[in-house]
Amino acid sequence: MKRMIIAAALLTTTLPALANDPKPLTLGEQFIVRAYAGQLEGLALNNVVKAKTLGIAVNDSTICVALAASMAGEFVAHNKADGLADKTENPERRLDIVAFNKPDSAAFAAQQFKNKDAIALVFGGQISDETNAREVKMLLADLAKQDYKGTLFLHLTVFGKKWVEMAAQEDKAVGTWLAGKDNIFALGVNPKEKKGVVNQVSYKDGKQTVTGAVFTTDLNNGFINLFNRRLLK
Repeated sequence: MKRMIIAAALLTTTLPALANDPKPLTLGEQFIVRAYAGQLEGLALNNVVKAKTLGIAVNDSTICVALAASMAGEFVAHNKADGLADKTENPERRLDIVAFNKPDSAAFAAQQFKNKDAIALVFGGQISDETNAREVKMLLADLAKQDYKGTLFLHLTVFGKKWVEMAAQEDKAVGTWLAGKDNIFALGVNPKEKKGVVNQVSYKDGKQTVTGAVFTTDLNNGFINLFNRRLLK
């Protein structure tokens, strides 16, 4: 209940009133939508997943980078300490972010994140669906090779576009690995009911299936109006 109250307080902050005639979002408004979404995802990672270390894989579009920064800020706010997992001679950072801007980014991210409690996949934004799907698949393939045991957290677009399902169906090793995981979560937004939700997701038999909601909060009208306008051209 406490975590829901915190999220509700965050997301019911009043946004400026919008004109009745919907217009495409400005780039700044796109960032606002991602700031709210990133904070909600960061809260879920802290309060539901209870991750103490986090890796964020993100493409290099400005919109996704804005969301990753918001998510990271929320995570860091709950995991300040020294910014490190422990005080050993070679301590592991609590937070690592890999921007996918090189051909070997997926392999590098998998190596950087292999000991993290959770990995968030933040893809979408101004990058093409084809490129996003390919980068998600490459990352999952490298994580499958390592038999990564930690939590996977899927951003709204990654879940909505079913890029993980595509990878599971196209790569048998990825599909087998995902089918054995019970710690995959994804952000969802129901604009009609004005709800934000974090769902637990299964990929048994290569199909993306929601198995239940683990976190729900109300969303205010200002955020919903921005969210609904985000796809207008």
